Amino acid sequence: MRPSRRQMQPFVRRWQPGRASATMLVVALGAGAFGAQFITETLLSGQPTHEILRQWLALDDGVIKSGQWWKFLSFGLLHADPVQMAVNLLLLFLAGRELEPIVGARHFSIIYVVGNLLGGLAHWTFMSAKPLMGVSAGVSAVIVAYTTILPELEVTCHLLFVMPVRIRAKYLTWALLGVSSICWVTDTATEIGPAGMIAGAIFGWAYVKQLGYGNPLAIQRYIFDRRQRAARLARMTPEQFITAEIDPILEKIAQHGIKSLTRSERKILEQGRGKLSEKPVPKHS
Repeated sequence: MRPSRRQMQPFVRRWQPGRASATMLVVALGAGAFGAQFITETLLSGQPTHEILRQWLALDDGVIKSGQWWKFLSFGLLHADPVQMAVNLLLLFLAGRELEPIVGARHFSIIYVVGNLLGGLAHWTFMSAKPLMGVSAGVSAVIVAYTTILPELEVTCHLLFVMPVRIRAKYLTWALLGVSSICWVTDTATEIGPAGMIAGAIFGWAYVKQLGYGNPLAIQRYIFDRRQRAARLARMTPEQFITAEIDPILEKIAQHGIKSLTRSERKILEQGRGKLSEKPVPKHS
């Protein structure tokens, strides 16, 4: 996943020489953790303790009963298999290297870590019968945060890792949510934690929205328009208010009657009374 050559991002901060990358750090930690897991399970292959790491670190339904609270954190250190690890870390690298220069290393780290933790909590709440491993929820949070900030950006994805396809970034979010929902409903690929991926995606979206990124919601546009209109009406002189607001309402009353007025129009008439009271009374000599 990368921006199309036809689109540039001049507002993205360039990497400074010697600057540490949080994205590369978490990718390296993930790869190192899986390397240790792979070596341990290979050495213990065929022995009763073969899955000791999964028993002690994977998030399962016994985390509360057994008092193993650390599993809410440790499940991200493991992966179910090399494919899950490779896909997670590849997507994390591709999305993270675009997101981090925009929001900064601190916000990127919060999105990734908290998104994964909330994903683990969601998985334990709704799908606890299946052990959870990996950072799929954190990766989902990073991807959705990136697509929320640049929803109309054209990115190039490789279908089945071979065929290049250009799509707008916002459609990646819908694809991720759609696949996760199908896996959740059909109880498929539970090891990646589809419920957790949805939770992580929601967190990633909400976090960058509160930072001020992304297109405004309909309710936000409505509130903004109301405030703008109220400010504009407050700046009007009584004569301007009557000409722009009151006269059209009086004409409507003359044509259709007072019962045809909407609530907002009745409110404008009330405001008009206040405006008229502000009009200075001429002094007679």
